Amino acid sequence: MPILETLVGANIGQMFKDIVGQFHSSPEQKAAIQAAIDENAKEIQLAQIALESKAQASLDNEVQAASANIRAEATTGDKYTQRARPSFLYVMLGIFACNYVVFPLVGKGALAFPDALFWLFGSCMLGYTGARTWEKYNIVGQGK
Repeated sequence: MPILETLVGANIGQMFKDIVGQFHSSPEQKAAIQAAIDENAKEIQLAQIALESKAQASLDNEVQAASANIRAEATTGDKYTQRARPSFLYVMLGIFACNYVVFPLVGKGALAFPDALFWLFGSCMLGYTGARTWEKYNIVGQGK
């Protein structure tokens, strides 16, 4: 549903027409009112298009700002920030490997992890790999 229809209401022109229709108008007045409704419908559509383009521009600006933050982090030269995300993933992979491979091999049962841990790991893994893929795609797209 378009943004403007949500804010103003989908049938505002029809509602206005129904209210004005209660008054007995001449055919010329009805034609003028219908023309005004049609003209305003075009303006509403243009406003809707403008709002959607502004929303898209805002989203693009947000993505660009996040990208700039990641690039600034990567170019600081601080080795901790460059290794922090992969280190977290390696630690989590080590925990899962010990729990589901090593413990069963030595005869101990696997620990029961809370679901939140799996969601955290999945979010970090998808976020990290997605960001790396996006970064590499942009580098290739820029011809570097």
